[in-house]
Amino acid sequence: MAVALKKLHWKLFIPLITLLWIIIGITICYFVTHEKQRQRDNLENRLLNVNNTVIEAYERGVDLQSTVEFIRLFTDNTTLTPLRITVYDANGNIIADNPAKTIDIYDEDGKPIPDLLNLISVNDPYEIKDLVYDHDLNMIGSRTSTDKQIISLAALPYEGEVLTFLSIDPTIWIVVIILGLLTSLLAYLGVKAVCRNVYMLRDFANDIANDNAPDKTDTSRFSNDELGDVSRNLLRVYQEKMDAINEKVFHEKQITMNIRHELNTPVGIIKGYIDTVLNNQDMPPEITHRFLQRIQENADRLAGLVTDINAVMQLDENQVQLDCSEINMRQLAEKLIEDMRQGHIVNTMKVNIDIPADCHVNAHQSLLTIALMNLVNNALKYSEGDEISLRWIGSKDGKHIFSFADNGVGVPPEHIKRIFDLFYRVDTGRARKNGGTGLGLPLVNRIITAMGGRITAGNRPEGGLEFTFTLPVA
Repeated sequence: MAVALKKLHWKLFIPLITLLWIIIGITICYFVTHEKQRQRDNLENRLLNVNNTVIEAYERGVDLQSTVEFIRLFTDNTTLTPLRITVYDANGNIIADNPAKTIDIYDEDGKPIPDLLNLISVNDPYEIKDLVYDHDLNMIGSRTSTDKQIISLAALPYEGEVLTFLSIDPTIWIVVIILGLLTSLLAYLGVKAVCRNVYMLRDFANDIANDNAPDKTDTSRFSNDELGDVSRNLLRVYQEKMDAINEKVFHEKQITMNIRHELNTPVGIIKGYIDTVLNNQDMPPEITHRFLQRIQENADRLAGLVTDINAVMQLDENQVQLDCSEINMRQLAEKLIEDMRQGHIVNTMKVNIDIPADCHVNAHQSLLTIALMNLVNNALKYSEGDEISLRWIGSKDGKHIFSFADNGVGVPPEHIKRIFDLFYRVDTGRARKNGGTGLGLPLVNRIITAMGGRITAGNRPEGGLEFTFTLPVA
């Protein structure tokens, strides 16, 4: 893993720092070239001014030798210290010069030097070139007077102050090195910051692969940027998934324990009565009959419990293919209440149905009947009220919204969010007394959900419990 991380780090750092150094190098080369050209242009302009001064002196009738000496005196101890000035007439005779540094256009054999001859023979009266003269490289400029009678030559050997003037201050290279090192350091820190999130994700992935993932991951170590946000979101999604898996495992364990407990209760009762009957052959017939009735009641309870558990599990795992059809909600509710009255289930409970006659839903008829019946039974057994109501609230987003409510004691707030959990009972003692198994409301929730709706519960301000559920519009 460490090798892979180093590879990633260097794969990012080396191209980045190479690009930065190339940019710095190009910038410095451009600056040096531009600065040297600027300094050379400056020297060329000075040579041009020297020749212009000589020609202007000639045109004003000023003594040229005095002019040359004045220029030499003026440029002494400056960049132009090695300056040479020689003035020729049209016949090639020297008429002004600084003798120690004459620019001789003739060689030792008295022949004209070709380079100098070409310099003063061009059509342009102003000319500056780099020429090898007197075994040294010189910047030589010339100017011819308007009447073509004199030629002024000025030369600067590339030595001493001239070389110093044309050179680049070595301080610039120190600045370049410092700038390069600082840039390299910043690039390294930047790459390190970027890779830190990747390293942490890699370590976390390895921990997951090795089953060493911590229960909670500290996401504050990730950087406050887009990559850090992505890393935090990935860990959050993973954490939520693991929490959901753990919750599901815990939920399944609870369901298994509750199912075992719920099944053991009637089985234990049945076994107890059977053992009593078998061990007491002389038991009076009326007691035996009463015991057999209790055995039958608990056997029926056991069969109903198994049926309910199977229905809940199939709906929870989406194993039931629902054959939904158009159902008139008002007619279904009225028929259900009438059947429950005939069966002496509702008895004195007042029932109010407020649903439009043309309210049609897309649902599974038998399952919807079971769901409504469980809601009614829940109110009958646990609400301690004397009135229930089923009414239509309205329609939204292709769903009819209904309310089922009672005027009883309601449910303590801390239990509201769990009343749809399997085998959960708000009052265990009362539930046992009334034959409750904690499967009625979970079955209602799964039926409504399987038909494309949603159900919630809450206490009414005026008292009692209210279920709000939706069903698709037919």
